Amino acid sequence: MKEPVHKPKYPYAWGVVMAAIAGLYFYLTTTGNKFPEPGPNLEYDITALLAVDQVDTRFAETGEITPAVEMPRALKTDASGNIYIGGKDAIAVYDASGKEIERIPVDGAVTCLDFTPDGRLLAGLDDRVALIGTDRKIEAVWGDFTARSLITAIAAGEDEIFLADAASRCVLRIDYNGTVLNRIGETDEARDVPGLEVPSPYFDLAFDSDGHLWVVNPGKLGLERYRSNGDIVTSWYRADVTRLDSFSGCCNPVQIAFNSEGRLVTGEKGPVRVKIFEVTSGEFEELVVGSSAFQLPQGIGDLAVDPDDRILVLDPKKNSVRIFEANETKMAAKPNTQ
Repeated sequence: MKEPVHKPKYPYAWGVVMAAIAGLYFYLTTTGNKFPEPGPNLEYDITALLAVDQVDTRFAETGEITPAVEMPRALKTDASGNIYIGGKDAIAVYDASGKEIERIPVDGAVTCLDFTPDGRLLAGLDDRVALIGTDRKIEAVWGDFTARSLITAIAAGEDEIFLADAASRCVLRIDYNGTVLNRIGETDEARDVPGLEVPSPYFDLAFDSDGHLWVVNPGKLGLERYRSNGDIVTSWYRADVTRLDSFSGCCNPVQIAFNSEGRLVTGEKGPVRVKIFEVTSGEFEELVVGSSAFQLPQGIGDLAVDPDDRILVLDPKKNSVRIFEANETKMAAKPNTQ
């Protein structure tokens, strides 16, 4: 049934009200008497939090690469020091000096990268993973791991591959046919597994120099080490917004990598901080770069360490890969972390 046309009972009154609203809006937006600033209780001053990382560091920024790919999100280096930057429909490869030397087409947006022990390349493509041969041909594309996946990190071993699945909030262990073997990190009181808390699409993992699998528990602001069967070996958490040796925010660190000495390099978002820890104890060692070097709003796209222990940071605000190197003649600063 067609609805009747509605007619207001007092059209002149409605006209007066609308004219008054328009006049008030014009007055507030065109005169000096605009909307008042919020009171002190409503202001969020992060100056004191940013000051936490205002310490000397022996690292300096020594180079920069502007990625020639759309939407760069993934970063990896190979054993020769070449730098792989994954973005929309392509992976651009640069030599250590920053010269582009290769381009690998892919179907989709690259979310993460890793190499297999025999030199093939694995690329996360949101909910899929592509295996790319050394001849750069696509050998396989795996998917349908879960009902809803977002693959944000890959660590490849000889016979098994570990995928950080931010959507499923767990680590998927798969074989080289793309078959899921088991899930790691889901809450299991009987096995003393606390459960991975992944409140945002930032979820990383990596092997250390001994081949042990370390997984970030971003919601708990720490790291956990797992065996392939899902047993948890050890863990540590550092949640304190006021201390440089801890992590701040809802979910950090957002990126991790290991240098040639087996030391853990972490990257945090808002405020951005790149730090180095002793991985087993979780002891803070030094700051690489702090928040003053990054534009607001701050974030990290990805993090990598090359064979010369240069630390590469994908800075989405600058759309660049920034390179930081240590001055070996300068001692690491020991900031007051109390």
